[in-house]
Amino acid sequence: MNKIDRREALHRVTALMGGTLSAPAVFALLEGCQTKPKTAQAGKAAPFISDNHSKMIAEISEIIIPTTNTPGAKAAKVPEFIALMLADCYTKPDQDQFFAGLDQLDADANKAYGNAFLKCQPAQQTELLKKAEADAKAVREQERLAAEQNKNAKATSRLLFFPTMKELTLVGYFSSEVGATQALEYVPVPTRYEGCIDLKPGQKAWAT
Repeated sequence: MNKIDRREALHRVTALMGGTLSAPAVFALLEGCQTKPKTAQAGKAAPFISDNHSKMIAEISEIIIPTTNTPGAKAAKVPEFIALMLADCYTKPDQDQFFAGLDQLDADANKAYGNAFLKCQPAQQTELLKKAEADAKAVREQERLAAEQNKNAKATSRLLFFPTMKELTLVGYFSSEVGATQALEYVPVPTRYEGCIDLKPGQKAWAT
């Protein structure tokens, strides 16, 4: 992230996601994940990510942010960002849970459509991801209810696959130069401050 200030990117992406980001995502944006040697170079997955997992990450990120009249997740190098994030900002147990989520997605695809996720039709892939998102919401709701019933219960630290995948995709995209300057309305050198400006019909949201 060279041309966009990290704290500016943090503010922008947090606003887009409704005000919440996980600790690894915040750390990545503020510190650049430089505490370890880089394990993912442009165009290459981190060594600990299998080829199938790498391709699934790329495909899912593009489904979340597809190429339309603006570049999609792949063009913004979001898969490479996710690989680097997983390597440098997530613990081994969290990495294992994330990859288990990808494996479960493959298992669900085979059960529902008789194919691995990558071999499914686009509409089928979308349905599988919707199910993964619904399952994650159900788990979080169960945890919330359990916490209400037991006030002494500790907050869960369990990483859920799809919310993490979605967050990493959005963070990677909207903190990239492509996402900030092409998908959003971006003013690199603003003039006066205007607190409230009406959007024109069809205008992109502002990169705050």
